[in-house]
Amino acid sequence: MLDGLDEEDSIEEGGQATEKKRRLSMHQVKALEKNFDVGNKLEPEKKVKLAEELGLQPRQVAIWFQNRHALWKTNVLEKDYAMLKANREKEPLW
Repeated sequence: MLDGLDEEDSIEEGGQATEKKRRLSMHQVKALEKNFDVGNKLEPEKKVKLAEELGLQPRQVAIWFQNRHALWKTNVLEKDYAMLKANREKEPLW
């Protein structure tokens, strides 16, 4: 079930150990990135297929895509803001 995932040390909260955090392997990340670059929308069939190919749960794939999409959106907004700011600084105020 967790093939290809690396384990990190468990984190203790309130004196009790929580479940160990799992990290995706480089192979899994590269495959997910490649699929995100092709199309950042995740269809249900695509999610299941990717999960099976990479040895992950469909939920893990969905959450990875959500996180990656949020990062992509943030980068787009930052670039747009920088461009608007640069254009604004070029134009006179009056």
